[in-house]
Amino acid sequence: MKALGKGSLASIVRTGLVWAWYGLWLLAGLWVLAAIGYGAILVLIANGMVDPALLEGGDGNLAVGSGSGNFHVTYDQPGGGTWPIAVPGLLIAAVAIIGSLIIVWRLRKLFDSFSSGEPFQRENAQHLRVIWITMLAIEIARYLLMALTGVLVATFGEPNLETTFSFAIDISTWGSILILIVLAEVFREGARLKEEQELTI
Repeated sequence: MKALGKGSLASIVRTGLVWAWYGLWLLAGLWVLAAIGYGAILVLIANGMVDPALLEGGDGNLAVGSGSGNFHVTYDQPGGGTWPIAVPGLLIAAVAIIGSLIIVWRLRKLFDSFSSGEPFQRENAQHLRVIWITMLAIEIARYLLMALTGVLVATFGEPNLETTFSFAIDISTWGSILILIVLAEVFREGARLKEEQELTI
């Protein structure tokens, strides 16, 4: 099977990206419902209509993040659903979903041109540039929000709260960002050479 053009591997990937796009919007809708529901519970608790114990959890671990870049907050009396834990968690999920929507949208545009058999277009370099910038923003936001989670848990947790923090950098993510930076320049240069060739002809 050919890599570019109609009926190619690029076309198959593009179809998968379309499904991923709709799946991400479904996740975004679920996130909105979860945020509204959690906000409603906090309002009910503040008005004394719901027992605050509803949001308290048992012993366990809170893990925020994914892959080798996990950030763990270990605690003995967590209050797993209380706002110092839940609000940063919702923010991290929002950043991940919004960033993924941007990346998948740009990848769809990229694979549209691959499916048409014209990979070296100036717009493709821009798509790759937006993708790596988005990935960088997601990663930085993730670190900041994970740090915020740790601070909030340590500050507003139970009186006898014992916390330990661990931090690891996800090398694969940073490596992917560097690769995309290079690919963006490759596509930009390829588009420039293609334009020059067309002008010469």
